[in-house]
Amino acid sequence: MHLMNPEHIQLLDALSQGAVILRDGRISHANLCFATICNAGRETLRERSFCDFVIPKHHDRVEKYLLGIPDEPSCSQKTIEFTLQDAKGAESFVEMQAKKISYQGLPALLCSLTDITQKTRTSQKLKRILDSIPEVIMAFDREHSRIESANSATEGIYGLPADQFVGNIFHPIDLVFPEDSAKVQAFYAGLIENEIDRIEYRIVHANGDIRWVRDEGEVIYKEQGLGRIQQVYHFIKDITDRKNDEEKLRVNEQKYRRIFQYSTDPIFVAMPDGSFVDINQAAISLFGYENREHALKGNVVDHFTDEKERKAIMTAIIQDGSITDHPTRLKTLSGGTVDVVVTGGCRKNRNSGLLESYQIILHDMRALIERTELETYRRTMGGLSDRLNNIAQAQAMQYGLMSDYIEALKSPADGSRKEQLLARLLDKVSDSKRSLEDLRVLGEKIRKIYHTPEPPIPVPDGTGGILFDLK
Repeated sequence: MHLMNPEHIQLLDALSQGAVILRDGRISHANLCFATICNAGRETLRERSFCDFVIPKHHDRVEKYLLGIPDEPSCSQKTIEFTLQDAKGAESFVEMQAKKISYQGLPALLCSLTDITQKTRTSQKLKRILDSIPEVIMAFDREHSRIESANSATEGIYGLPADQFVGNIFHPIDLVFPEDSAKVQAFYAGLIENEIDRIEYRIVHANGDIRWVRDEGEVIYKEQGLGRIQQVYHFIKDITDRKNDEEKLRVNEQKYRRIFQYSTDPIFVAMPDGSFVDINQAAISLFGYENREHALKGNVVDHFTDEKERKAIMTAIIQDGSITDHPTRLKTLSGGTVDVVVTGGCRKNRNSGLLESYQIILHDMRALIERTELETYRRTMGGLSDRLNNIAQAQAMQYGLMSDYIEALKSPADGSRKEQLLARLLDKVSDSKRSLEDLRVLGEKIRKIYHTPEPPIPVPDGTGGILFDLK
């Protein structure tokens, strides 16, 4: 027990924080700073109960604290925070620490008080700010073993209130998805050595959901503390949506790659200068490259037969962002030409708006032309068969009539009508000759179509598409 002498009392009076000596819960001596906090004269404080200046709801807690002061001076006593009420009823939040002493030969308590009202208000304001942040912010002790504070975002990410973590009932490692537990434990164990680090892993929410988080840890050192750690912070953010988006993107990219690789339509991606970035097998075959490696050394500019046409296509892509069903003609490495329809789009830089790359899908018109030719021939043959059938039917009818007229000429009863029947018979012979001439002309057309066909002519179909007709 410390013995207080007059020199000690003088030192108390010089302190900038409140100091009061209590005996049996009453004030035996108060320094000027304590009198200022209580807004009362020093002499008026003597023999007053200390709890007169403590708000009623804190009486029991303060009295219990004072009764629990250890006798041994070597035993450290924790501080207590409570609300002090001055003589005029104004309140201030104070932090107090007490120890047993001997004053005027009798046991007493020396209490030192610090006004932490402003500090508490600032702390509460900071807490409100931290609680409004959607990321979990946890402050660990210097050993990185005990959580000293956490904001309310723990309820959103973990489904648990912050006091469950501050009370060290739960630790973030406890809620890690089992498959990620080993790497997260290694991350926490190595953070002090690494000083700053981050990791992404899965956690199990209180409702059983699996979520992804990004955990960023940082070691904070004391100012001028010669490398001594002050606290370790963790900033934990829910990145589940981002991970789900990444997974969807990955799946879509796989689907795109399958479509890109196995599409029967030629597809390629090129830089603004025309150099190939990616190209599928159909395009490799169309242009006549040996393989993909060979194609990636090529440039689509070299495959246009008309430079003005190429520039027109690029202008449309850059200005409109895309182009659809634009007919053009390309050349292959072997020197041949291919009629195609171009559909494409582009990717531009978000900031500058400049073209970064463009993707083109080509529809090879050769197969369409072949199908159109076959369809044209089929329809032509159908028409020819109809005409042949009509000529054959006409011939059969004419032959039938001619047979009837010949039989009539043989009959003696029709002597007066022979000249008339003969004239009709000659008319039918003429009709027959005309039918045979039609048949000859039709045969020439058929020979011309099959032996020396002319190329099909593209004509609009009236709905925006293209049909091919034969001359």
